[in-house]
Amino acid sequence: MRKLFLLILPLCLATASFANSRAWIEAVVINVSETDVTSELRAPKNTMHYTIETVDTIYFADFAFKPGERKDGTAPDIAVNEPTKIAVEGKHVYILDGKGKEVKLHITKKTSNK
Repeated sequence: MRKLFLLILPLCLATASFANSRAWIEAVVINVSETDVTSELRAPKNTMHYTIETVDTIYFADFAFKPGERKDGTAPDIAVNEPTKIAVEGKHVYILDGKGKEVKLHITKKTSNK
């Protein structure tokens, strides 16, 4: 039983480490804007709009949050005109914030950078 455990443990650890690896590329956030939506029927909701430029593509991505909530109640700390890294996966882009934490953004549009 112990031999089986010692055989399976490295396989589980290797699988877990590959699952979190992303294909990071260099990028720069060139513009940030915010939309503040408040209505009488719903709680307030803010959306941060990011324009992210890479060597060959410009991504337009959004991050939505509800101000005042304990978790994710603020906008991420993403610097403008500073080099950063992004990873594109489907309709989402992951960007590293000022502390090196991954932030998931929803891609709304992308264009060629030519």
